Amino acid sequence: FSELVKIIKRDEKYVKKLDDKDLGITFFAPNNEALEKVRHGRSSPFSAILDKDRRGGHDEDKDKWVRHYIHDALQYATLPQAIEYQQFGRNSTYTTELHAEDGSFGGNRRRVKVESSTFPPWKVTLNNYAVITESDIKAVNGLIHKLDSPLWLPPDITDTLFLLPAEFSTTLAALEKIALQNRYQFNSDFSKEWNKKHQNDRHGKGFGATTFFAPTNAAWNQLPQDLQMYLFSPFGEATLRKLLAFHTIPNRLVYSEWYDRVHDDDDDERRFVVKYDEDDKLGFEWDYHFRSLTGQRLPVHVKKYQSNLPGSKQYNVEVQAHGLYARNVDTVAQNGALHILDDVLSPRSKEGIDKTQNQKDWNEWKEWLFDWSKKTTDES
Repeated sequence: FSELVKIIKRDEKYVKKLDDKDLGITFFAPNNEALEKVRHGRSSPFSAILDKDRRGGHDEDKDKWVRHYIHDALQYATLPQAIEYQQFGRNSTYTTELHAEDGSFGGNRRRVKVESSTFPPWKVTLNNYAVITESDIKAVNGLIHKLDSPLWLPPDITDTLFLLPAEFSTTLAALEKIALQNRYQFNSDFSKEWNKKHQNDRHGKGFGATTFFAPTNAAWNQLPQDLQMYLFSPFGEATLRKLLAFHTIPNRLVYSEWYDRVHDDDDDERRFVVKYDEDDKLGFEWDYHFRSLTGQRLPVHVKKYQSNLPGSKQYNVEVQAHGLYARNVDTVAQNGALHILDDVLSPRSKEGIDKTQNQKDWNEWKEWLFDWSKKTTDES
């Protein structure tokens, strides 16, 4: 970890934190090989520090931004409790030591997504890309898990979608067409300064808390061809805007195991919360009807239960939006949460539906979609 130590030494506050023997923390540490890949790959704050050590030089503005990023990244790589490798299958996300102080994420501690494989070879992956390659390295004040990649600070929802163009190019094109992409963007003061210097076209702060059920390219391709042509034509822009708004919950951070009302209103309809028996204290089931960006209710159902595989301590999490299962859940973003859908949600019914009915609705879209797109919130 010699390269990581160089980075940590740049942050005196964090050095003191790591030296505090009274803590019991978890630290995700990229090894030298992981940081070397970063240096020879994309430009990053980590490579900026390591390259500066080799080449020298000074850029005050850049140094300020890099120091800020590194301080946040080190906190984001730290959990406030010591968690052993085998325990990671119990939760879908964990709170980190990093508080959101830029106006996003409701000022809460940022979260990291943890996925544990169900079958061997066992593997734990953070935020869909960083894999733990060595675990449970004991320290005086906690545990260290070695990673094959640095744990980057989560980008906003829009940039997260941009990272997977093969999955979300159609959704991104739709957001750009209807000028709704700002709904899913967020710029902190530091990122605005960085974007301005590098002439990136990102203006304003954006929205600090949004949950988006994002349709994949496969979801759009399941729609009838004539409906796709209509939605992406000039005549269908208003309908496309309202349709994507139905997939969006504003001012809410909705994760499978945690949610937060960023605005102190109580407009969420809680249908039920069922705790399982005492032998399964981590399992639960809940059902809320959130107010979507259209004003229409969007039913969200979550179930967490222990795997029935012999000897397994893993937990499975299922998230349904309007009755349809999300394929990938709890993707963390700077300004909210992403749940990935292989279906475009039909808003025709006020209650949840199944996949067959959803597809039937779209096959009959000419019978109802024009009227729905014109209705006010109370009528939807």
